Amino acid sequence: MNCNNTECLAELWKSLTSKRRSGPQSALFWDKRAEGFARNVKGDRREKRTAEIFDMIKSTGLSLEDAEVLDIGSGPGTLAIPLAKMGAKVTALDISAEMMKRLEKRAREEEVAMSQTILSTWGDIDIDAQGFRGRFDLVLASMTPGINGPETFDKMMQASKKVCYYSNFVSRKWDASYYELYQILFNEKYGDAGGNGFHLPFMYLYSMDYRPIMKLSRNTWTSDETADSMVDTVSGFFSGSKDIDDDMKNRMKKYFEERAENGMYHSSTESVTGMMVWEIA
Repeated sequence: MNCNNTECLAELWKSLTSKRRSGPQSALFWDKRAEGFARNVKGDRREKRTAEIFDMIKSTGLSLEDAEVLDIGSGPGTLAIPLAKMGAKVTALDISAEMMKRLEKRAREEEVAMSQTILSTWGDIDIDAQGFRGRFDLVLASMTPGINGPETFDKMMQASKKVCYYSNFVSRKWDASYYELYQILFNEKYGDAGGNGFHLPFMYLYSMDYRPIMKLSRNTWTSDETADSMVDTVSGFFSGSKDIDDDMKNRMKKYFEERAENGMYHSSTESVTGMMVWEIA
């Protein structure tokens, strides 16, 4: 293949994306996780993480007060609502109706206004029809599958007139249940996806002569969930490459019930997360 660095990276990114199926790319997957995400939007750890992101963005010289902001994959408002409280004019976009309901509910409770909320995939948005091209001072894509290839990444940049922020996983070590259940159900080892979430976007951006401010952080994420909730989460991830039937879900449920305490299963996932921010040329 004869191509320059950017073109070759774009083709590689596309080829890896095309191998995925549903799972985290589906609205249903996120609808089922909305309640858990909404419970975790507050707390000292979350507030520290949010402040770290905003400090990184402000290091570009961008003032968030009165800034026009687009939050792609806003979830229940983890960043959108704190930004609105700071005086930003926030357009929040998410694929999940349940996530959006919780964002709007929290906004009402905390008496903050969103400029606009949009229920859609980022890939389906026509930035010219929406008037988004070059409109926003800041475009955020934080830990979202909405940026799933060069086309959606390019569109993110085209919507910004000043600054972009992107974060995703560099690596993840899932809770032991993922690996054990995958072996039980499919008689195969569960292969982690590696760092496609961050390192390909970073290299793609770098190949276009951008030099983003970058930061890596190591985290351990823990949660206590019901057996049914864990079945929804784990089967959703597996469905990206495997067909999951009711018998498999019943076996998963039994697995989690046997290991639960007081009806709740404690899970722990270790990850390295990459964050980068850059100014639009």
